[in-house]
Amino acid sequence: MAFKEYDINEIEFKGNKRFLSNMYPAPLKMDLSFKDEFPEFVFDGLEYGSSEHLYQALKSNDKNWHKLIRETEKPTKTKSLAHKLLGTDFKIREDWDEVKDSAMRLCLILKFTYNLELYMELLEIEGKIEERNDWNDTYWGTYHGVGENKLGIMLMELRDK
Repeated sequence: MAFKEYDINEIEFKGNKRFLSNMYPAPLKMDLSFKDEFPEFVFDGLEYGSSEHLYQALKSNDKNWHKLIRETEKPTKTKSLAHKLLGTDFKIREDWDEVKDSAMRLCLILKFTYNLELYMELLEIEGKIEERNDWNDTYWGTYHGVGENKLGIMLMELRDK
């Protein structure tokens, strides 16, 4: 298998670009002012520790699930809880596949709204933003140069808006 050659302008979520990752600690609130733009979600006005926290919380409409995610310290732990508990202890939204892109878009908007210094850093990035990974996520990012890079595309759209 041949690996894709990368342009020098392609940016990974490492080093000084780590802030692009949803795992980056950047508190945000489920701000009621966005409820009309994203009517598919319940806005509780509460704070989440990162965009990963909020994204994982949005996978279920269960208030106890939201509380568990908010109280989880590390963003990586929220993801492992979702893999472990959703569909067993907590019910995943039936429409999750239809709303997951909208959920990610909302998480990114809130992340950069509540952390303006990070938004200013995002505006400084020129060229392509690519969420390269080594865990074979070809939906949100790319693995060995293959993938849809939805997260990178959404970040570029936000930057260019």
